[in-house]
Amino acid sequence: MSTAEIVRERVASAPSRAFIAVGELPGSRRAVECALSRLAADGGVVRVRKGLYWKGPRTRFGMASPRSADVALEVAGLGAGPAELSAAHLLGLTTQVPSVAVVAVPGRVPSPVPGARFVSRSIERRIAGLRPVEVAVLEVLRGGPALIEKPWTELAAAIERLVAVGEVRLDVLTSSVSDEHHVATRQRWAELAASLSNSPVS
Repeated sequence: MSTAEIVRERVASAPSRAFIAVGELPGSRRAVECALSRLAADGGVVRVRKGLYWKGPRTRFGMASPRSADVALEVAGLGAGPAELSAAHLLGLTTQVPSVAVVAVPGRVPSPVPGARFVSRSIERRIAGLRPVEVAVLEVLRGGPALIEKPWTELAAAIERLVAVGEVRLDVLTSSVSDEHHVATRQRWAELAASLSNSPVS
């Protein structure tokens, strides 16, 4: 089977709203890039940036493009997540919709993504394998009460809801807070954690 055929099969089997990275497909990088470029020309995928494509839902106007926030998270990789107002919005703690998606990246920030902005954070977040929503909790702790519209106690309620559905791992989050260089983040967590059910604070 040729590289082009393999690429077509992989794209066909990929779910809608999936990113497809050139480096993750078998074959030489040049051959894979050529195959994906042809698929993009035919409307089968959307080229997001060098080496990264997107298979989105089809509309009568063609294939829908990904949101800037989703592209930024994909590019940022493991341990990344929304920051600043983007984090508060994800957790349902503000009704404000950020005009630019802000993404916290563990370590060095990648090259820019249109409609998004990266901020650098501790590489420990990548080592811990933090999920985007767990990063959002850390970022709201970093920003403090001024970042959200609701009472500060609502952050604890949001964390408990996310823990209950398995989206936040309380043990991982607690361990990650101790790795944060931002002093206020650690202090706010120490105060907040005591009010959580199954509190990690002894």
